[in-house]
Amino acid sequence: MATPLDFWQKTSWFAVQSNARQDSIAATRVAKLHLQVFLPQVCEEQLVSGGVRRVIKALFPGYFFARFCPCESLDAVRYAPGVLRVVGSRQFPIPVAPDVIAAIRGQIQPDGFIRLKAREFKPGDKVTIEQGPFQGWIGEVQREQNDGKRVMILLEAIQQARLLVEKCWLSAAV
Repeated sequence: MATPLDFWQKTSWFAVQSNARQDSIAATRVAKLHLQVFLPQVCEEQLVSGGVRRVIKALFPGYFFARFCPCESLDAVRYAPGVLRVVGSRQFPIPVAPDVIAAIRGQIQPDGFIRLKAREFKPGDKVTIEQGPFQGWIGEVQREQNDGKRVMILLEAIQQARLLVEKCWLSAAV
């Protein structure tokens, strides 16, 4: 009969949280413990200073996976440089199901990266611009461009416009 702590003696996958922006460093340090690590990554194109640049990011920023037996390696993983914690309760790490790891691995392309599908927008969809000089502005999708990378939107309001207003129409801000 299996006990609730049987996982303690088994080698399983666990999610490991790293310190801020140290996923690669932490994963490398844990791998040096002769443990299997998995840091799924995505490669994105970003517009930087008018040019397109490839940026490599973790699929789950701040997290990676490590495969180990808790009774043998939990403390070594917990105290590896760059590691914040092994995800779990206060006392016990929570294993990640092998089929979850397999599903993520199944998404990896031949170049070693996972490709995230771009969001698809339909005319009339409300959108918020999340990056670039118009960050925070809201608009409505008019159409997608043929290249599939750009969307024509109609801005709902023009912010930071100069407006001449009668002085008597104003009151002091509280």
